[in-house]
Amino acid sequence: MDRAEAVRLLPEKYARALVLRDQGCDDARIAAALEIVPEAIGPLLRLAEAKLQRLLDAPPEVDEHLTVPLEQPAAPPEPPGA
Repeated sequence: MDRAEAVRLLPEKYARALVLRDQGCDDARIAAALEIVPEAIGPLLRLAEAKLQRLLDAPPEVDEHLTVPLEQPAAPPEPPGA
């Protein structure tokens, strides 16, 4: 999973804070956009980064119903006289 995909999986406030920071917005602008006090931006970004890192470090989830076997089973033998 790449960073952009992981950011999309975050809760909205965390994702918006990270995107705004990546766009070069300062803490005051991010706080205004998220309608929170500027003092909360540092802790919010630290939490967002930690959650993002957890997503990036996690092994990819595999849906076992969607996996394809590496080897196809052999076709059953034809009945005699067929």
